[in-house]
Amino acid sequence: MEFKPDVKLKKMYFLYSLWATVPLAGISVILSFLHVIGMLFSLIALITLTSFLSIWIPRFYNSVKFRIEEDHAYARYGVWWVKEKRVPYSLVSQVRVRQGPVQRKLNLANVDVFTPATGALRSEVTFFQLNSDEAQEVQEAIRVKVGLLSPSERKATEVAILEELKKIRELLEKKQFNS
Repeated sequence: MEFKPDVKLKKMYFLYSLWATVPLAGISVILSFLHVIGMLFSLIALITLTSFLSIWIPRFYNSVKFRIEEDHAYARYGVWWVKEKRVPYSLVSQVRVRQGPVQRKLNLANVDVFTPATGALRSEVTFFQLNSDEAQEVQEAIRVKVGLLSPSERKATEVAILEELKKIRELLEKKQFNS
């Protein structure tokens, strides 16, 4: 199963870039009242940053590839420095869907795949900026491959095991009583 982030990734990254571009635009306006050369420098910086982001964000989006392979979770992304991560399902200890406030507004989510191998509390592979519904499907697909149970499946399995143990206990008690 191969998939990509939602195209809203571009919108989200442009929203994130507002933290840099809006203050820079404000500085340009303030400097326009004080000094023309300062205003020109800040406008050139603003135009350069905006141009760079308008080229880099689509290229980054196009570079992202995610796959759920037969025995690995795979992610590849990067414009200049390409990161390639592959985690065998045998090492996966937890799969989690995560959303931030901007992601909730855009109906996006990340799927984090954790292993105990790194010794850190960060995910080994993250499938980022997926549509929320697709993120749930990806999480479930990985859980199935790994053999992890959801809380409701775990509860049902525990109840079934408990019932089976009770039956075994009854049989052992009958056998002991008959002996």
